Amino acid sequence: MLVPKFSPRIVTRSACLVVPMLALTLGACSRDELAPDCFLIGDDGRCLIPDPGGTAPGINCATMPTGAVGATYNFTPQVGGGSGSFNSWMASGLPPGLTIDPNTGTISGVPVDASNYDTIEISMYDAGKGEEYSAQCGELVINPALNSNLVMMEPNHCIPHTASRAEMIALLDGGTGVAADITCSPLSNNPNSTTCPLGDGNGRLAPGITFNDSSCTHSGNITGDRRGTWVWMVEITQSGYTTRVPFCATNDVDTFHDISVVANDDPQSDLVPGAHGYNSENDISFGGGSYRWAIDNPACPGADCNHYGFRFNVTCSPFDVDPPWQVTLSPSGPSETGLTHEMSASGPAPDPKFDGRPFVASFEISYCTSDTNGFCDTSDATQFEQNAQTRYHFDVVGYPTLTP
Repeated sequence: MLVPKFSPRIVTRSACLVVPMLALTLGACSRDELAPDCFLIGDDGRCLIPDPGGTAPGINCATMPTGAVGATYNFTPQVGGGSGSFNSWMASGLPPGLTIDPNTGTISGVPVDASNYDTIEISMYDAGKGEEYSAQCGELVINPALNSNLVMMEPNHCIPHTASRAEMIALLDGGTGVAADITCSPLSNNPNSTTCPLGDGNGRLAPGITFNDSSCTHSGNITGDRRGTWVWMVEITQSGYTTRVPFCATNDVDTFHDISVVANDDPQSDLVPGAHGYNSENDISFGGGSYRWAIDNPACPGADCNHYGFRFNVTCSPFDVDPPWQVTLSPSGPSETGLTHEMSASGPAPDPKFDGRPFVASFEISYCTSDTNGFCDTSDATQFEQNAQTRYHFDVVGYPTLTP
């Protein structure tokens, strides 16, 4: 039995006197009339469970942080008022991939569908007051996954290696919108790999260029006598979601041969990489007669163009050399001023890891023309590279047309 005692925690009012527990159970006085700031009073008159001001709790979810497909989401709505003892949290209308912790109210998970969700309702039980409370929340925006697809519209279909971190981020799309959460990592090729020694769609870092992952920036100047534009990937991560961004550097050096390119019947600079938009559900194909190179010897027509040869290598990518797929510079042949060749690259539907990120197929080609039979023989790679007069670099950048 509770016995009335003198205590600063006991509140009396003119309408009701403090009496023992038996009297409380028989009388008409409510708990709030006796102690509006206390839910339970002990035998000694002290407050055991405070009830702050007796105010009803309010769940603050009017503004919910933006999320993104594939990015880890975490949000705990704050509660104002109430007893401070809340449980049995529930939510309806959450985006697919998100759930609410029944004990803490934390909403977490990985969203799978980009949309605006405006029917979210959250409820919880205030154990101190013995009542359930709910709130209609504000709109929760889930953006598409962080991606670099907008970079495809840049002049070289890549971000210049001189770009700052802020300039890089300005070219990204999707994501949570919190730029400070984006981190960068370099991607290096593995020469010891038996399946893909030249990288898995990562391209090649241009010679003379270095990358600082802490600042997401590059430094240095491209070196060497190979003409062309190098494209390579940098990995970026935001809230647990990882994708890749293509950077590039151009080496605009003179070469022995004049190089001209016709793409889709229009002349274009030999320094512009090819761009290929692909749907990850379908087989992929680039070129196939739409790209044609002319390699001209300034001394021709003449005997200097009686013999020719070229060799190339290409980095690993979703394009595949195994039949029925192919990566080839055929058809090719001599011309009055040197030689010509085309480019075709094909492959099966890309692995799901390429659903939301671009890739690079990096070609390095060496050309030779001569008046001497055997000088441009390609059977001996080392000897051919010594005799070749022109070295060229051309990359194809693939962009997914479907972003998860």
